Amino acid sequence: MRRVAALALTGALLLVSAPSFAQSDDDRAGIQALLDRRSRAVLDRDEPAFLSTIDKGDVGFLVRQRRLFHAMRDVPFSDYQLEAAWDRFGDLARPSDVEKYKDADEVFIPVTEEHYKIADYDPESAAEDLFYTFVKRNGEWLIAEDTDLDDFTFYTARHLWDSGPLYTDKSDHFLLFAHPCSAQVTQGCLAVGSDFLSLAEAGLATLERYWTAPWQDKVVVLVPGSIDELERMIQSTFDLDNFVAFAYSTIDLDHGFDYTGNRIIPNPNEFQGRAGSSVQEILTHELLHVATRASSGPFIPIFVEEGFADYVGHDADPGALAFFNNDVASGLFDGRLPEDYQFTVGSGTDIYRSYQKSHSAVRFFIGTYGLEAFQRFYRSLGHVEIAAGTVRYHLERALRRTTGLDLDGFQDAWASSIR
Repeated sequence: MRRVAALALTGALLLVSAPSFAQSDDDRAGIQALLDRRSRAVLDRDEPAFLSTIDKGDVGFLVRQRRLFHAMRDVPFSDYQLEAAWDRFGDLARPSDVEKYKDADEVFIPVTEEHYKIADYDPESAAEDLFYTFVKRNGEWLIAEDTDLDDFTFYTARHLWDSGPLYTDKSDHFLLFAHPCSAQVTQGCLAVGSDFLSLAEAGLATLERYWTAPWQDKVVVLVPGSIDELERMIQSTFDLDNFVAFAYSTIDLDHGFDYTGNRIIPNPNEFQGRAGSSVQEILTHELLHVATRASSGPFIPIFVEEGFADYVGHDADPGALAFFNNDVASGLFDGRLPEDYQFTVGSGTDIYRSYQKSHSAVRFFIGTYGLEAFQRFYRSLGHVEIAAGTVRYHLERALRRTTGLDLDGFQDAWASSIR
């Protein structure tokens, strides 16, 4: 499934009370100097310097930060930077947040942007949002918490290394992080199984037959220890039991619209006892999402993304549409392409039906116009980054260039081929 960490906030931001303090240039400079020290401490693996950025008023937060630092030492960062982005939303601290730290001289909560690269795997920086609470005590700026805005659903990004120690494994194209099962770590106790990376390599070989555009073919895999951890990592708002894995990306708007920090994140509850052939299909599906990220954009509808990923994940096997064919035979086929919301809302059967319809539509496209034409269509649509117009407008422009049909015409042609 395609998942993206959005860097935009909702209109609910208008409900935030005016800040109690006006930040001065000195305040901003002091907070940025604190973040620069923290960034250097991460790269230098300097625990005392890292912990010196933490306010000691909350023992629980201090313990979490120490655990975070110990786990981050196992991540091969080639770059790590933190920046207070005052120009995005200003100060988000409410009167209740200020009251919580009434013994502090000043309290601010700007958006803190985290940019990092994992060596050899991230050609561009992953970009996440953190909501640190900065307090000033005796002229010194410190980080007091990162959950004060949780009640407002402004969540600090959580990585796998926020939850504890890491186990690492590698293959030619993959770097896997998981939590160790015990002090005596063996890969056999991992939820994804000991053959996971070899199946990922096989999936990579499959997708290369279907996607020829350049992409970074070295991928980080993050294996959560529980579904609760997965839910917090991707900030899910829907039932995760309906999904087996996710292709997760961050969005960097500094240079247009770029998907960065591409990761594959399995649902740990869905891999126990799963056959190797099924795991390979899932990984090929998610890898296709990662491979297309460099050519993707905000106007590609989910039916295009998921239909192509399913088509490739099943290696163009027509037998993978058995559920769809049964719907057609039972008179349940409505001849309509699924809307984006139908991939996350409804029962597991309803969601799977949306995937199957998308798979069928992409199969029709490729069968009628060819795989190269589909790739041209995808790249043409994905090339549009930030532009005026609706998704339908840009989708129809790309369709017409490739097939000569508008969206209704394509939908009718597909439906007619089925009936």
